[in-house]
Amino acid sequence: MADEKIKLPIRSALIPIFYKNFRCLMGACQDNCCDDGWKIEFSKKDYLAVKRAVEQNEKLQALVSQGMRRLRKREHDGMYAEFHITDSGRCAFHTKEGLCRLQLECGEKALPEVCRTYPRRVGYTPAAKEYSLSPSCEGVLQQLWDLPEGVGFVEDPLSSAEQATADIPRGNNLLICFEPIRSLFIDILQNRALSLTERMLYLGVVLQRLQKENWDIFDPDVWTKQVTAQTDVDTIKDMTANIPGNRDMYLMQNLQVLDAISKGQMGWPTELYKAVNVKRKFTLASTVDGVSERNIQLMTSFSKKAYEDALEKFQAAFSDREYFFENLMVAAALHMGFPALDSKEKLWEGYVSLCNLYSFYRFVSVLGCKEDQTKERLFHMIVVASRATLHDSVRFNGFQEELFQHDSSTLAHMAILLSG
Repeated sequence: MADEKIKLPIRSALIPIFYKNFRCLMGACQDNCCDDGWKIEFSKKDYLAVKRAVEQNEKLQALVSQGMRRLRKREHDGMYAEFHITDSGRCAFHTKEGLCRLQLECGEKALPEVCRTYPRRVGYTPAAKEYSLSPSCEGVLQQLWDLPEGVGFVEDPLSSAEQATADIPRGNNLLICFEPIRSLFIDILQNRALSLTERMLYLGVVLQRLQKENWDIFDPDVWTKQVTAQTDVDTIKDMTANIPGNRDMYLMQNLQVLDAISKGQMGWPTELYKAVNVKRKFTLASTVDGVSERNIQLMTSFSKKAYEDALEKFQAAFSDREYFFENLMVAAALHMGFPALDSKEKLWEGYVSLCNLYSFYRFVSVLGCKEDQTKERLFHMIVVASRATLHDSVRFNGFQEELFQHDSSTLAHMAILLSG
């Protein structure tokens, strides 16, 4: 029935100020997305477009026959074909200069959509047509590095062709309030009177309060004014200081995340294990009848001191760059569609995801820069961490489900994740 939905007109675009300045670094990128072992899958429409684009070029036809293939053996979320990745992890069309041969000879329109758009994401929220950039790209990180004043936003009117309508189920009043709630959360993340850890923790306190509200009679203007009025820096510092941390548990948690996502990753997970002196032992996993099934590795120890020594070096080298991590988390929140206002459960799950991501960024940055405290090394670690989390959501979300199953998704546990 028509009255089952509330229709919200979407007439504007919301664009972070760094979006329009983004440019691909091409061959200058140390972690080129075409040279990183990624599976580049695309639709049948894109597959046929590539075939048509090379019809008059015999050399490219031969390269396409070798470097592009249809997917036949399993489901790929509706994908039809992929670019072949060489044994060295390179796309077959990637030149030694870091450029794309297909684009060079046939133009950008010949590329599959994934190649044309990465690291960009465009989608509609109940508030606007929103633009974001994934922090899995070094060019994006450079933009965030160059914004010491923080991430600002531009709101532009949409053309009539781009305008849309958001259909909100009746009874889900919070989705209607997406814009003021998300604006408040961004303001909290950008409140530099607090440390970034304090902001992240306070965000959790505010989210818990939002969960307890009656969403059927929710007034976003009244609620945001109340929260803003109560955002007293000293009170927040006292509140967050009383939430205990646990460095050992922080390290164990992030090492478990690393274990969960390290399959198929090359190089960098091993470097992190070595940096914190992880020790393992082999044991047998057995079936009920006592027949050994497989060997598994169990983590037996790690060095907290090794991490704390690396943390001291990291803090000294990047003491003036907390704004960069602030910008990073704002960009990640936008890219993740935070906050999820579909339900109270989804709202908290989104916060847990954001905390996990922030914690893991800090973990890999500190250990990854243990012997090399440079911007380039920092960018590399954040890129590989983003690609293993934001762009491998099945594996990362699977680990997060374990947190909820083991009651490890509380605000107190998030404090542990944020305390590293």
